[in-house]
Amino acid sequence: MIIGTFLFYFFLFLFVFSSPEKLKNRDKRWTKILVLPAIFALLLSVLTVIKVFFIYKILLIIVAGITMLLTYWQYGKEIKQWLEK
Repeated sequence: MIIGTFLFYFFLFLFVFSSPEKLKNRDKRWTKILVLPAIFALLLSVLTVIKVFFIYKILLIIVAGITMLLTYWQYGKEIKQWLEK
């Protein structure tokens, strides 16, 4: 059950975070594409185990998204350099 929940969230976040231009470049490492979806899927799987309500999960995703957006605005150049390596 927990593994199924993890896989569901992993594939959902993999679909959300994957962009066609990242998938076109075969020379990039797959780990960079898989890191964020795996972290978020693991987090939401743990929240499923401790029975956090669905609305709080949505709020967590929104807060995490806003935090990531603000982080990208602040450190966008460094993030792009890390992704291009």
